Amino acid sequence: MLPNDRNIILIGYRGTGKTSVGRELARRLNRPFHDTDVLVEAREGRSIRDMVDQEGWAFFREREKAALRSLETIHRCVVATGGGAVLDPENAGVLKAMGWIVLLTAEEGILVRRMRNDPASHGQRPSFSAKDTAELSEQDAIRETTEILTQRMPIYRRLADLVIDTSSATLEEIVEEILCRFSLNGSKEAAASDGSGSRGG
Repeated sequence: MLPNDRNIILIGYRGTGKTSVGRELARRLNRPFHDTDVLVEAREGRSIRDMVDQEGWAFFREREKAALRSLETIHRCVVATGGGAVLDPENAGVLKAMGWIVLLTAEEGILVRRMRNDPASHGQRPSFSAKDTAELSEQDAIRETTEILTQRMPIYRRLADLVIDTSSATLEEIVEEILCRFSLNGSKEAAASDGSGSRGG
């Protein structure tokens, strides 16, 4: 596979900006964008919160694994994954084989504020504890986030080809860093695609 045919996979905790970065990166590169959480919800016809509330986390994780497997053969795409997808070794192996992995990070306090300001975190994303992030005090929410990141970060970093702290970086700066790191030129890819008419959006 040529370098420019490789997918770009975004991993990281909730609130790090995977979806917004993924969409903008896909737009710049004129590549399809896939969000595994959205894919799971579309297949099930209900939110992840409902799946977890009604069936449990194990049910959702199995559906998440199936969604990732369905993307195994794609090329030249941008993929945003759920924050816990890489905890499953099989998922991690699939993602590593699919392309370059970019880990997005942010300070815990910033993550908590972003999640509290994100409607999807309240209406669609399940809580990791008995209470939603919005119901916890800021200190408790930060403590919970720190505990989870302590468990996940070694896995995130082991898989990552590139790590970007999104705490204060702009969307443009993050996308430019990804394009530069992997020597991708969005305008050239877009021009080639538009000229051939062989790829969909």
